[in-house]
Amino acid sequence: MIICKNSDDARRYFTGKSMTYKDVSDGDIGVLFILLNKHVKQAIKAGVISTNTIRMSRKIKSKYKTNGIMKECYFFLNNYRFTQREAISVNQAGFIGFAGWADAGNKSPLMSCLWNV
Repeated sequence: MIICKNSDDARRYFTGKSMTYKDVSDGDIGVLFILLNKHVKQAIKAGVISTNTIRMSRKIKSKYKTNGIMKECYFFLNNYRFTQREAISVNQAGFIGFAGWADAGNKSPLMSCLWNV
């Protein structure tokens, strides 16, 4: 597992893939969820995340234009203290956010996941 601790580097890497919302399907969102879940579980085993109760929430919030192209998408995390805290957000302007509430260790598996996309 690649450890990525810098949100800006992760954003630049993903942006460098030259993908747009037109390239993203519902299936891609599902695959990304599976990869995020895998990276979170690996980070727990490796002791990168500070708590072993954190999990990806099954809720994924997506909005689409009338032509079916994605406008925005949000993934969430749960643990024993909270439910549905933002894990990754891709907003309408194209900005990618990584768990703004979390410290570097807790957000690193989320950022590292994008290196496998």
